[in-house]
Amino acid sequence: MNAPVISQGSGNSNVVQNQDIVMTIASACERIAPIWPLDRWIAVNPWWGHRQQKIENADAELRTRANTGLLMPPDFYLNAWQGSRVRSEDLIRAAGERQLQGTAESLVTRLKAARHQRNGEQMSLACSGRLEKIRQQLGGLCARYFDSRQGRWRAATEGRDLYDLWFDQQTQSVGSGNGHLASQLARLPNNWQQAAAFVVAELPSADARLEAVVHQLLLQLLGWSSWCRGEDWRACLEGRSLNLCPQLATILLVHEWLAASELSVRDRGAWLDQWSSLRWLTQGDESAQILWVWHRAYEMTWQRQFLERLCSVNSTEKQLVATPEVQAAFCIDVRSEVLRRHLEACYPKAETLGVAGFFGMPVVHQALGPSGGEAHLPGLLAPVYRFGETLGSAAADRVLNLKLDGREQVRESVRGAKYSSLSTFTLVETTGLAWAWKLIRDSLHHNPSKQPKSSEGRLFHCYGGDPLSDRERVDLAEGLLRAMSLTRRFASLLLLVGHGAHTDNNPNEAGLACGACGGKNGGLNASIAAGLLNDRSVRAGLAERGIVLPDSSLVLAAEHCTVTDEVRILAGSGIPESHQRIYTDLVNQLQVAANSSRRERATALQLNGHTDQQLHAAMKLRTRNWAEVRPEWGLANNAAMIIGSRHMTRGLDLGGRCFLHDYNPDLDQDGSVLAALMSAPMVVANWINLQYFASVTQPSVYGAGNKLLHSVVGGNLGVIEGNGADLRIGLPWQSVHDGERWRHEPMRLTVLIHAPAERIEQVLCAQPDVKALVDNQWLWLWRAGDKGVVQYRDGDWLPI
Repeated sequence: MNAPVISQGSGNSNVVQNQDIVMTIASACERIAPIWPLDRWIAVNPWWGHRQQKIENADAELRTRANTGLLMPPDFYLNAWQGSRVRSEDLIRAAGERQLQGTAESLVTRLKAARHQRNGEQMSLACSGRLEKIRQQLGGLCARYFDSRQGRWRAATEGRDLYDLWFDQQTQSVGSGNGHLASQLARLPNNWQQAAAFVVAELPSADARLEAVVHQLLLQLLGWSSWCRGEDWRACLEGRSLNLCPQLATILLVHEWLAASELSVRDRGAWLDQWSSLRWLTQGDESAQILWVWHRAYEMTWQRQFLERLCSVNSTEKQLVATPEVQAAFCIDVRSEVLRRHLEACYPKAETLGVAGFFGMPVVHQALGPSGGEAHLPGLLAPVYRFGETLGSAAADRVLNLKLDGREQVRESVRGAKYSSLSTFTLVETTGLAWAWKLIRDSLHHNPSKQPKSSEGRLFHCYGGDPLSDRERVDLAEGLLRAMSLTRRFASLLLLVGHGAHTDNNPNEAGLACGACGGKNGGLNASIAAGLLNDRSVRAGLAERGIVLPDSSLVLAAEHCTVTDEVRILAGSGIPESHQRIYTDLVNQLQVAANSSRRERATALQLNGHTDQQLHAAMKLRTRNWAEVRPEWGLANNAAMIIGSRHMTRGLDLGGRCFLHDYNPDLDQDGSVLAALMSAPMVVANWINLQYFASVTQPSVYGAGNKLLHSVVGGNLGVIEGNGADLRIGLPWQSVHDGERWRHEPMRLTVLIHAPAERIEQVLCAQPDVKALVDNQWLWLWRAGDKGVVQYRDGDWLPI
């Protein structure tokens, strides 16, 4: 016989007040990292909510609460040892960092005895036996609630809370069929804050345990929890509050309460005993500790090789080009490192720089027509300006808008028929032949490839709609130039190179595009920045601030396709005669550099044995092949970030593994530029690094699974795998594995900064999140100085 749970809190003077309970639930939600929609997907550190914990403590906590840790299984490290990927001296040194003694052989023995993800004392939820049913129910609910594109028979969700919709559906579905469940739901408030307080009072949870229980419940539906967290994040950037993740947490708490109310007397007693005696794991057991030793040694071996390579550049090779005729500023993306290196090798008069790929333009792109604006900026930031496209006159804009509106109305009619339940079979039967030509054309790879284009337009404020003043336009231009330490020695031609990916039938395309542009291609941002820097009034304003961009310098924009390594210069038809020779040389040398880059990438893509022309054609085919699951490897194998002058790395083969951001400490006496770089690009690089890390070490939890089994939810919300109901987060298996081996080595990011120690420490003191990432070892911080390279650890700079 099932016994109802007796209220534990109705007469208890220590019952937590409603507001405190809501705040505790919200705090638990902070442990969940946000995710972004597919069409503006960006890489996210899935453990961002644990940044205030030591990484090893976060690992132990997650093994207790979700039966998953952060590291690879023991066999991975054993194979690395057998393949000489881990050196004995690094292994002993890694053990010494944790006060573990022993020889390399003894550490190998302990690794063989280690058990992967030993969980110690793990909590069992009352609803454990019905978790799959709960996932199916809540997955369907969230898909209907958030779907604003595909669903045509939608529930009336406008203006309603997620909890409110769930409560109505739950009470209607139960009806009077289950007397006990119906009576329990009748006791439940229909307001989520009140319901949270009611359930907490009914459950045996003291304040110290509530946050842990809520976190564990959210981890059972991680995909939709992350989506709700992302919606809350984006609303917060806009100054709004949605509380979607706390509402989902409340729903899960209610399910736990309902399950507990149906436990038998014996099971309920065991469950209550566990609640009262549970010790939350805060440090790893012996197996976890030995795994961390091996993982640290795995990182140390690569770091040693990286440092040796940096020190191999002699003083003559480190000299900058005295008088460059071309300066090409690329995104810091690791894929740019390959092309930059080859361009410098074939074009000695060129100098390359690295900068965040949105080029300091935090804009929303408003194209002509009925489409909404697209954000082209990092997910950490809120858009400030709107770039409105124009053909040059209001009349021409109006004509094109009417034309595009008509096309969209036709498309919307087709969508309505396509997604309507009544037309599921009739639409296919009546219009199937009309799609035959497209199917044949796409199957033969004759579908048109996507090409970047230059857009004309103006900048406006997002709020208020006023055009930018001259001072604001100068601010943007100055911010960009100072961010890449380019305030003098301007070349005759300055090329701003954004990057993007052009693929077909790929829901994950945004993950290959520019993360700094919010999962969009970066050509637009480069075009806006080039337009500002070419503007005479902007140059006059820059001169007043000490930055003289001479009339002899021309600024152009370009976009680098990371699938084919083609660099297309935008609006290159209006080159003045004075720059024609340099422009022609640049175009030719970019083609030479692209050929070299493609040859370097050919092995990883299994395209060896081709001529340059054949290799180029094969890579272009990958942009049009709608069956291609691996158009490129994206940012796989990223491992380091260098914030410093290009002279530190010019001539070095960094293997496409390093983010490179230019920085000259002599031009940043107040440290404001370094503060911006460490709090934005460095954090973004950390997000990318740990997204790839997690998709390899824990692919079943933090990876998106098999692309071949994906179904898109809500048009662009995300993907589910197979018949699953929870969203899959992270990177697909095909993005990190080639079918035989991993293409990404899971290592924490090593950040090397060329700056005075006190300036770096000043940033750490002023930026709590950055300090947490460093102190808690979510990344490794190095500094390059006159006496070599040192590492920041435990508040001090130590030899490496």
